[in-house]
Amino acid sequence: MRKMRWMVIFLCFLAIAINYVDRANLAVAALQIEKALNISPAQMGLVMSGFFWTYALIQMPFGWFVDKVGARIALPLAVGWWSVFTALTAATTMFGCRLMVGVGEAGAYPACAKLIAQWFKPAQRVFATSIFDSGSRVGSALSIPIVALIISGFGWERRSSRQAQSVCCWCSASS
Repeated sequence: MRKMRWMVIFLCFLAIAINYVDRANLAVAALQIEKALNISPAQMGLVMSGFFWTYALIQMPFGWFVDKVGARIALPLAVGWWSVFTALTAATTMFGCRLMVGVGEAGAYPACAKLIAQWFKPAQRVFATSIFDSGSRVGSALSIPIVALIISGFGWERRSSRQAQSVCCWCSASS
């Protein structure tokens, strides 16, 4: 059981890292998207900000949801949700998909916090939290080179489907 909780925290770390890579992917591709879709920087800014509107609005209700169904269900649901809408971003309404990505990503921190509370003693929770939260810094640092490589190899339209594939690996590992 002792080793299992470190696997749980590692999966939380990966979920948060993927969260931040997915969050930043549109910013990396912004100039190419603006040119391809003939939209202004202001319109692109609106599309990118859509994520934060729902992220901020949904985080507390998602915390309630995590308390009701448990983190074992809520975290894979959140990761799957934001991944589906990240993958659909190039194929459908970009603004609507960014709103939906925010809904899914809003569940990551509440679910990880619940897992910490369930798997770690109070004296160990701060250290465990620092591990999963460092995923945000790692994800942020990796997002620009990873997304830039994907875009240069496959184009901005396929970047989201490539990122969704990495999430499928996470979902398989978390099962």
